[in-house]
Amino acid sequence: MTTDLKFKSPAGRYKLLQKSTLEEGLVAYHCPETSGVYITLQDYWTWLQKQPARLEHLPSFELASTVVETDSNAKLCPETGTIMMRCKVGNGFDFYIDRSKTGGIWLDAGEWEALKARQFHDELHLIFTEPWQQKIRDWEEAQLNQKLLNEKLGKELLAELDQFKDVLSNHPHKAYAIAYLEHSG
Repeated sequence: MTTDLKFKSPAGRYKLLQKSTLEEGLVAYHCPETSGVYITLQDYWTWLQKQPARLEHLPSFELASTVVETDSNAKLCPETGTIMMRCKVGNGFDFYIDRSKTGGIWLDAGEWEALKARQFHDELHLIFTEPWQQKIRDWEEAQLNQKLLNEKLGKELLAELDQFKDVLSNHPHKAYAIAYLEHSG
């Protein structure tokens, strides 16, 4: 567990962070001005190792009580004073979280609650990994492709093509059908 440290908020005019308990056994440092929180790597790992098992993610849904105020400014690490790295959370979350080179994590107001509501709060350490970020890039690319197809073909034709694709997917003569479509016309 981290001793009493003097951390300055990376948001909110760099006021001193106040030590608090985010969850049972999870020490965090709370900004009195912005309500953001900083979690050191050591405190996060100590808490995570005491959790019984990873929680299954819950689907995206609207939470009237969870308000996430996104701050797009670069943040300085409370531990080192260096610029923190920002990464998209993805998976239906529309915000980024910030990570220090020490592994500590800054969450703006409402972000912990939003992650916890869908049981992603026990995977903060994974958000910054290449596989997680690649999955987000792949999803965004698929969304752009879907938008382009909708614009070029129209939703109605695209729906018909999707149905036809399903019919063809296991058809023994799929290649013949595709050749027919390509060369007839």
